[in-house]
Amino acid sequence: MRLFFIAMMVCTTCLAQTPSERVKNFFDKLDKNNMKLVEEFYHPEVEFIDPVGPIKGSAKIKQYYEGMYKNVQELKFEFSNFIESGNQVVAIWKMTLKTDKLNGGESYSVDGNSVVKFDENGKAIYHRDYFDMGIFVYEKIPVLGFIVKKVKDRMKADE
Repeated sequence: MRLFFIAMMVCTTCLAQTPSERVKNFFDKLDKNNMKLVEEFYHPEVEFIDPVGPIKGSAKIKQYYEGMYKNVQELKFEFSNFIESGNQVVAIWKMTLKTDKLNGGESYSVDGNSVVKFDENGKAIYHRDYFDMGIFVYEKIPVLGFIVKKVKDRMKADE
């Protein structure tokens, strides 16, 4: 009986969190050693979209995150603002990443935002990330980065 009441308190606490708190807590705690959080946060049929492409289902998102975190020494999100409406939130963030695979192993940051919608049980059913893939990856690859930066320079308006 005692275990039942503890479980009820934990569930009530999870559902009592605002959408902003759910998003922040998830990304503050997620790392390569804590992938079980993916199934706790996302609905099994979640729709996830980012500049890499769409993913359907929490199991596929877990695989995506495992691949992303595999070579990462540091990955953290700093949230600057949240805009909530009912069961959805827009989270504005800066992600700092360090991996030996990009940017010569030095840390770098990219700004972005996430739109997350939760179902009636508090699970994320929709998650879309918006960020500049050029800054995140393409510009960090030596030859490709040079080309991307040249293209961007040509497209800039005269000052």
